[in-house]
Amino acid sequence: MLLLVTFSAMPQTPEPLGIYVLNGVAMRHGKPYRAMGINYNNCFGAILNDPENRDFVQGFEILKKQYNIPYIRFMACPYEHGKWSFYLKDGDEYFRRMDMIVKEAEIQGLGLIPSMFWYVVSVPDLMNEPLSELGNSNSRSRKFIRKYTAEFVSRYKDSPAIYGWEVGNEYMLYADLPKYEHLPPKKRGSDEPRTEKDKLFRGMLTDLYEDFYQTIRKYDKDRIIVTGDSIPRAQAWHNHNEDNWTQDTRDQWLSRFMADTPDCYGVVSFHLYKEADGNYFKDENVSLEQLVAAIASECRENKKVIWCGELGMPENDADSQEVFNRMMKAVEANEIPLSAIWNFLPSGKYQPEWDILPTGSRSYMLDAVKQLNERFSLGTE
Repeated sequence: MLLLVTFSAMPQTPEPLGIYVLNGVAMRHGKPYRAMGINYNNCFGAILNDPENRDFVQGFEILKKQYNIPYIRFMACPYEHGKWSFYLKDGDEYFRRMDMIVKEAEIQGLGLIPSMFWYVVSVPDLMNEPLSELGNSNSRSRKFIRKYTAEFVSRYKDSPAIYGWEVGNEYMLYADLPKYEHLPPKKRGSDEPRTEKDKLFRGMLTDLYEDFYQTIRKYDKDRIIVTGDSIPRAQAWHNHNEDNWTQDTRDQWLSRFMADTPDCYGVVSFHLYKEADGNYFKDENVSLEQLVAAIASECRENKKVIWCGELGMPENDADSQEVFNRMMKAVEANEIPLSAIWNFLPSGKYQPEWDILPTGSRSYMLDAVKQLNERFSLGTE
């Protein structure tokens, strides 16, 4: 008698979408991933201000077809608190416009890393709360952040265009500033000065970061989540521990740099500008290249992926070009897996000193990214 034995197929685990982290390595489609992208900061802001604006269509096509740039970082929200009223009054229209950004990115095969609460003061100002309420999980600000995050991530979690998620832009630069002499500017449209309740401390922001992370993980189990922080000030450890401007030693600074990213995050964020050159580590004054090497070494020792979310130089003189090229070489030499230069615009003006236009004198930066990726990228096929 012939005995037939059948085996039911084991359920296949779906491949994670976007970029994810496995054993301290950035991955995509099951392979190690490494590539440089670009900031296209106002692609959503332009259509938010003008429903007829379609600059992003041209911009996405230029980035992919002319330069084969794989992904962008962009401000996926209004900038100041007043513009959030659009979302509150007509969320359907707000997201209809965001849908166009995501859909066009899908058409062009362009990845997106949306930065969801760009300016640190905007949500507390919207909620009429002091900035310190960002550290209170029960505050109106935190409830709003959870609501918008949940709505945004649940809406776009199945899009292949989404490569990862970011909290905001450079929040930690507002934290631990000594005394009360460095509070943020007054709320737009208000004559009321900031008070001591508007001083931010690092613990408030790391608590917010953990909340953001856990909110996203309810909907997306895999994609990278990043803080969006810049490189800490050269006095960050002393700002935090001694409330003064004493320069940090190498060990002090690196310990503070790593502590700014909660353990649950697989990616550490920093931004790279000229100010990094020769201003870090007491009695060492290391070069920009040496600082990037120290950051890369510390991250890899802690099995963290590196996200250099911004790097660049304004203007276009020979000195600026030299520093920009040094930054690009530092990314390549240290095999920084994820990075993005600042700041692309397909036409017009956004930040004239910083705009990288495809027909402008700073277009060499687009060429530099394309050339870097041609010899440097992994897993972008």
